[in-house]
Amino acid sequence: MNVQLIDSIAAFLEVTAERRSADPLRTNVIASVAVSVNSSLRHYDEYRWWVVTDDDVVVAMAMRTSPFAMVLAPMSHDAARSLGEAVGRLDDDLPGLSGSREVVDSVLEGYRASGSPGSQRAARVGRHDLMYELDRLTTPNVEGHGRPAHHHEVESLARMFTQFVDEVELTPLSLADAREGVVKAVKEGSLFCWEHHGEMVSFAGHAPVVQAGATQVGRVGPVYTPPDFRRHGYASAITAMVTQHLVDQGARVMLFTDASNPTSNAIYQVLGFRLTDELVDVRFEKR
Repeated sequence: MNVQLIDSIAAFLEVTAERRSADPLRTNVIASVAVSVNSSLRHYDEYRWWVVTDDDVVVAMAMRTSPFAMVLAPMSHDAARSLGEAVGRLDDDLPGLSGSREVVDSVLEGYRASGSPGSQRAARVGRHDLMYELDRLTTPNVEGHGRPAHHHEVESLARMFTQFVDEVELTPLSLADAREGVVKAVKEGSLFCWEHHGEMVSFAGHAPVVQAGATQVGRVGPVYTPPDFRRHGYASAITAMVTQHLVDQGARVMLFTDASNPTSNAIYQVLGFRLTDELVDVRFEKR
């Protein structure tokens, strides 16, 4: 196994095209972030684009966009272990790993075997997420109506974004960064709101639609309803609207949800999504 760090995002997208086409849903996070960066729609402090090859064939890929954890695509135990050993040499301060349990465990095994200073840090399992794919959409009947987000709502939506991130315990997001993200999403037309009696009561967005071979994949998220407006079906309604928006573009639709949240999991199943994978997030203690 040969592990490489690729500097050029365009080159990374090119060499991983066949691998992404073979598993378009479980490589979607890596692909959508890479496409956004390549199109200058997203910017991060640091990028690391990883590929693992065997006889010059790409058998695995991963990415890290600072300050977030390394995102791992599906891969064999041997490929994951080789990647972990390379991490000890080339990215010893990474904050964590995110992927399927068996892949995370194998990368962690290789990382520990590298003997690097960072690999000796204690690791704890954080979020446990479930991945769903749409079978057939069932649209709920909910009071109000959905619509694209408006520019004059940027400040309100930015505050809601920070509330969402805090609530689901993701990497903290400043109001300024949230504002920047909302402005871009509104401009791209990827953020939608549910309105009831003239008040914005829920929102949902989607990642850029990614072409993987002959397949287009759209990922719904985030979805958030402030506590005062919950238990009225608003999240279901806006999720259905965004999902239909992606279906109309010819995309296969997927989303992630917190495994510990029975409400959201029930909602997505009622809407017509089926469970396809389980993911874990492992975080390393700071040195």
